[in-house]
Amino acid sequence: MGRSRHIPAMVAVCCFLAGSALGVNPVPQVVGPVKPQAVLPGSAEFVLTVYGANFVVGAVVNWNGQARSTTFISARELQAQILASDVAKPTAGYITVTNPPPGGGKSSSSYAIVEVHKPTKTINTGQYKQYFSGDPPWYAIAADFTNDGKLDLVSGFNVIDFSKGNGDGTFQTGYTIGGTYYSGCGIAFGDFNGDGSLDLVYGWGPESGPPTYLRVLLGNGNGRFHGLPRFGFLLNDLATGIVAGDFDSDGKLDLAAAYEGGIRGGEVYLGDGDGTFKKVWPLAEGGSIATADFNGDGKLDLVVDDQGYLFVVLGNGDGTFQKERKIAQVLGGGLAVNDFNGDGIADVAFADEVKGRIGVLIGKGDGTFEKPVFYSAGVAQNQNFQFAAGDFNSDGNTDVIVSQPGIPAENAILLGNGDGTFQKAQKLQLAAAAGTGIVVGDFNSDGLLDFAFLGDGVVVYIEK
Repeated sequence: MGRSRHIPAMVAVCCFLAGSALGVNPVPQVVGPVKPQAVLPGSAEFVLTVYGANFVVGAVVNWNGQARSTTFISARELQAQILASDVAKPTAGYITVTNPPPGGGKSSSSYAIVEVHKPTKTINTGQYKQYFSGDPPWYAIAADFTNDGKLDLVSGFNVIDFSKGNGDGTFQTGYTIGGTYYSGCGIAFGDFNGDGSLDLVYGWGPESGPPTYLRVLLGNGNGRFHGLPRFGFLLNDLATGIVAGDFDSDGKLDLAAAYEGGIRGGEVYLGDGDGTFKKVWPLAEGGSIATADFNGDGKLDLVVDDQGYLFVVLGNGDGTFQKERKIAQVLGGGLAVNDFNGDGIADVAFADEVKGRIGVLIGKGDGTFEKPVFYSAGVAQNQNFQFAAGDFNSDGNTDVIVSQPGIPAENAILLGNGDGTFQKAQKLQLAAAAGTGIVVGDFNSDGLLDFAFLGDGVVVYIEK
């Protein structure tokens, strides 16, 4: 990693404009939690550190869409001045980053959150609410598709359904926005055509099975979408994982898709900036996939699980990638990228379903990782379980929530110590468990993370 440069954003703009003729700026990406990721209501103003990739001189950190005074540290780190008025009362502060033109734009495919709430000792939830009841969705995401500062829900089961968030933890009646979703495929979001509204991409395919494709739904910013032609023909495979990011640094979002089925592997698709994509780079591994900057060069890398192993694939920043490298054996499925020890370096967690535990790989910042450390997930062995990461008790440390279907269902929380280690799993008394996934977000913006299980529809729990 090169020497950091500390340049206030207001001064840096002039420097940037002088050199903008050298090329366009990439789309920035926020990766993992910010620091601090939780503060007490009524706190004084403070400096927030934001980690990610593709940051440039002149980048600006936004608090719930409002620009804050920003200092450029490096292509993977920014610092911003958060106002006392931002944290005067319990709330959720969603963090995005905007790079200046040419190119640039807002980090639409990812964001972090600052929870403004006093810490809680236990996880308390009220009665759950069920959406898309009767359908067991394979995949779901939460993001603000209507530009009102409230999280909406998108889920996939044969079709793609949308439900607008009310901002109080409830959602409106859902409706179908895209047809022929192939169950088991991933769903990703981002502003693929640069119009300021979030779009979707998902695995398209008939119920009879492969061949499958990818398809983009362009959002109008009001909860309505229009579909583009399918692309990415997959003869015997399906795109189980899809992530968005500017992998070639041209100011347009790209896609990386990991496949399962016949040939497996995956592909990187470069975006044209209008919602269309072209296939340019093959990936050797396929399965679950996530993106982050693992070696500290400010460029997006990939981590993929495939046939019992985890692989890291370092990006060159021009749309190409280095040879994949094995980093751990995986006895199950599912992975999560986060910063579990608060050092600003991306770490990886993965499921070991055989022994009912979660493995944690602490990143060294150079693309390598410490040996995995395992923690009991608090669920039965030799059974499928789902997990997700987030600060669920607002103490500033990343936790892990676990869910295993069954009769009765098993749910647990592993509270983080903030140094990369976790406390013993605590049982959660919840009425439902995740069948195919967990979605995390502050659905009522009260400063406490909420979550939704994908099982009999989307089952939403609001923390209180």
